[in-house]
Amino acid sequence: MAKLDPDDPRSPYRQIADQLRTAIESGQLAPGAQLPPVSALTEEYGVSPNTAKSALAALRDEGLIVSRQGKGSYVRTRRDETKVGEGSGLEELRREVAELRDRLVVVEQKLAGR
Repeated sequence: MAKLDPDDPRSPYRQIADQLRTAIESGQLAPGAQLPPVSALTEEYGVSPNTAKSALAALRDEGLIVSRQGKGSYVRTRRDETKVGEGSGLEELRREVAELRDRLVVVEQKLAGR
């Protein structure tokens, strides 16, 4: 997995979620595969546990992973067909809104520094 890009306008949790999503969609992380635990993500990316948890929560909200208390997070073995048909466009829209929000934060920070 790649590291975080400090020049990327997306927030760190979004960058991590996007990298994990790419690994899932490409088959690098196959259905049923266990994702790295929060502690490994924090070490690999140099982020706080809350940032790593937010990345996993974003993937869980998209229906890409499931989490088991005390067991970890796993790539879903099957997706609910109604969710795929109805939610795929919605998830893409959510992703785009999140990216726009992150870009807006960067613009506001630059304007505040003037």
